[in-house]
Amino acid sequence: YRDTSRSHWRELNVRLRQYPDPPVVFLIGEYYQGLCNGLSAEECTPEAQEAAIASATADAIEIGPGTYVLTGDGLYEPPPEVVDRARAAADAAAARFADPPGPLDDLPHQARVLGGLFLLAILPGLLAAPFFGLQDTPSRVALIPGTSIVLSLLSGIAVLGIWRGPLTEGKAWAVVALAAGAGAGLRFGAAPILRALGAFGAFFDRLFSHFSNRDFAVLMGVQFLTQAGQGMIQGAIGKSIAFGGQEGFDVQNVPSADYLLQVILALYVPYTLVSPFIGVVIDRFQRSRVVRWTNLLTGLIVGAVALFVLLPLGGESTEGNTGATAALIVGLLASQAVVRVALAVKSAALPDVLSGKDLLQGNALSQAGGALFQIVGIAFAFAAGAMLPAWLVVLTGAAVLGVGALVATRLRHVEVGEHVATFAQEARRVIGSIVNGIREVASRPAASVGLTGFQMLRYQFWGFGLFVFALYAKNLVEGGAESQVPTLLSGGVGLVGGVLGLLAAQAWKDRVPPIRLLLVSMTLLGLGTVVFGGLVSVAGFAGMLFVGFFAFFVGKISADTIVQQAIPDDFRGRAFALFDIAYNLGFIVPALILSFVWIENDPSRTRAILIGSGLVFLALTAAVAAWSRRVREQFAPQDDLVEA
Repeated sequence: YRDTSRSHWRELNVRLRQYPDPPVVFLIGEYYQGLCNGLSAEECTPEAQEAAIASATADAIEIGPGTYVLTGDGLYEPPPEVVDRARAAADAAAARFADPPGPLDDLPHQARVLGGLFLLAILPGLLAAPFFGLQDTPSRVALIPGTSIVLSLLSGIAVLGIWRGPLTEGKAWAVVALAAGAGAGLRFGAAPILRALGAFGAFFDRLFSHFSNRDFAVLMGVQFLTQAGQGMIQGAIGKSIAFGGQEGFDVQNVPSADYLLQVILALYVPYTLVSPFIGVVIDRFQRSRVVRWTNLLTGLIVGAVALFVLLPLGGESTEGNTGATAALIVGLLASQAVVRVALAVKSAALPDVLSGKDLLQGNALSQAGGALFQIVGIAFAFAAGAMLPAWLVVLTGAAVLGVGALVATRLRHVEVGEHVATFAQEARRVIGSIVNGIREVASRPAASVGLTGFQMLRYQFWGFGLFVFALYAKNLVEGGAESQVPTLLSGGVGLVGGVLGLLAAQAWKDRVPPIRLLLVSMTLLGLGTVVFGGLVSVAGFAGMLFVGFFAFFVGKISADTIVQQAIPDDFRGRAFALFDIAYNLGFIVPALILSFVWIENDPSRTRAILIGSGLVFLALTAAVAAWSRRVREQFAPQDDLVEA
């Protein structure tokens, strides 16, 4: 104990007296600043320090050179036998340093050390060398020890991760056995392991093969950037509406459910009226320009909201502030519009970009990647919101939209033919184009089934599933760091569900018709809501969200594929504008219903809403299944365009 006052030593000694044979002695080194207390830096010379040490150790018991046990009133004094053992140990150590043993003085010990090194640093890598292709002598000499050490470290982590507690001799031998066993498994099981790895790699090669198509990669880049920017903007603005603009957030500070329901209605009702016109714009104008100008205009709008509304608002909540709330809703509407335009353009353009091949796979990559980038954008908004003001986060999202607009200039082959009519000519035909688009969808039963199935999925999962979870989330925690649980829960299980949906779509796309995938997904979503919705707990919501995200993912890409197969290119923008209306109604209708039946902080009412909505959804699924059976000849057997 250096640089410590004598009083601290006395306190430690008092604590040591609790033990019958304390294993600690006090060490006084050559430099002990505490003994110079009361002296200035100039006076605390080496001679003064030696004098202080001599004074402090005058009545101490010497254990070894420079090692003493302090004695005195109230201090522990070790028994003679303890002092004798300490002195004997000190003498033995001093003798060993004075006359160290030679390398051949303890051959059994040396043999044990070398044997241990061989088992840990040579044997696992030696066994696994053929698996890693270590055939020539230089490679074996250079890489076998490193391979062995890695296998030993991984084995140690595995053993101690399962067999908890301090490291014992038995655990050490278990680590050695596991490392050697892993090396032997790699050596003698190389053929089946390599076959499995080859199949795994080939699966993902096929899964992501669309990205070798430049046009598809650019289209996905525009979509992903737009969704990331929208996630940042909506995350920051939504946080300001729900929690205020202060740094960080607590789910328990969310305003009343009525306030959130009003915001949802104010956000989605106006946009629903605009959606049909957006579909016409996508079909009647050059799609790359539509995406580019939408991104740029949205960036300007949300940038103005950030500078002229969020910046003056500071850390205040917008509840009760009608003007600020309206301005933020305008920003949310703009960010909602830009991502819906990007998604509608993507869905309309995908068959042309992919030449009509593997549509389910393309839709799956789009859906999974878009969800990932949107989650990343929202996570960035919340993480940055803990350090930065909301207005700066919104400006960052606007900048990302600008990058998306720049990438959109590289889009190619996103429509069958170029549209050459002027804006005025197309504007005069807007209403007629909307009517024609609706008639086209209605005249094609397969497209109607796909659109209806998607509408039902939206109602159930995003409306009665996620919305109820959002309203009830603050009752699942007790504040503090745990208040992040609902956000992590929804984002985490959503990402896992989306990834599994992506893998399932790739595995089933050539064997299961899209209509069957849609109906199975709807059934799974209804059953998951009924089973897990009755728990009304963190575990129950986790199960419901996992099943819901997986089912919605597979159902959504199946519905997209069905509509893309059924609708010709000139009408796809308007068809997917109807998807956009379904998207909005999936919030509006449940929000209206919940505004009448929701009771704050009532688990029994929450349980009744979830189970009841799940049962109704299952009944609607049965009706959609019966409808699809009547028009089964209209559906394609796999995920390519029929003409392709």
